[in-house]
Amino acid sequence: MEKYELHATELVKDVVPRDDLREMINIFMYDAGINMGSDFSDKTLDRVVQIVEDNFRFLPVCYVASAFKKGSLGQYGTGRLVPRTIYIWLNEITLEYNRDEDHKKLTTNTEYAHFNDLEKYPLGRTINKKIDWWESGTITMDDWDRIPLKELAERIGMGMMPVPELWGVTSKNK
Repeated sequence: MEKYELHATELVKDVVPRDDLREMINIFMYDAGINMGSDFSDKTLDRVVQIVEDNFRFLPVCYVASAFKKGSLGQYGTGRLVPRTIYIWLNEITLEYNRDEDHKKLTTNTEYAHFNDLEKYPLGRTINKKIDWWESGTITMDDWDRIPLKELAERIGMGMMPVPELWGVTSKNK
């Protein structure tokens, strides 16, 4: 499995030399055969390698390995260790891969990505400050949106003691 460790995070299309891909798929199929209680021929291996290279070049090798593991253990339904079944497994893992990639995009492109530096933008303390002001009657709900969260967070992050008057809000309980 030394080759797997070397190529696990690479895309199938980037695995060089190509014999490494064939060797890894052979191991994945061997393990799947043990899980399913069946064997496979060299022709079956050749066809599966071709399927992976032609149709699933965009997948990382670790996802291909996962498809064999999950599929052979029945997570993607029942079947025999034949190219058609393996193709179904790879389609299923492709759905998982696409979901994972979409999730990564969503979590990295958030509206509040500028709040990543919590020392500079202590968002939780900022929200708590506004809640404290509201609960104590210092501000009204109408004043709430007049105090920008980002500016308040920056001031708190710099160690300043902000007051509502900085944003033209008159404290109600003076």
